[in-house]
Amino acid sequence: MSVEFTYLIVGAVVISPRTKMRWPAVVSFWVRTPLTPQRVEAGFMFKSENMPSFNLGLEVTRQQFTEMVWFFSQKLLNNFYFNVGHGAENHWPVKSWGASFQL
Repeated sequence: MSVEFTYLIVGAVVISPRTKMRWPAVVSFWVRTPLTPQRVEAGFMFKSENMPSFNLGLEVTRQQFTEMVWFFSQKLLNNFYFNVGHGAENHWPVKSWGASFQL
């Protein structure tokens, strides 16, 4: 059995809604495969060990991925947001996420 790994990695800035602090971030979108275990979380956010930055990894469907790639390629991203659950030791589950695009 062969498995195709499809992903998109983009640079971003994470802005705290409370303090308005900004951190550099890397956001990755990963398409689920037949071998991907079922999860309740939409993804995970973790803090880099040696740098003041965050990494956000989100699991998406093939359809979501196809649409996201097109919107990003056309530079139509208007807003991207996510909700993080309680975590431990620089690792937090992403409960939900969303994006809006300007057409």
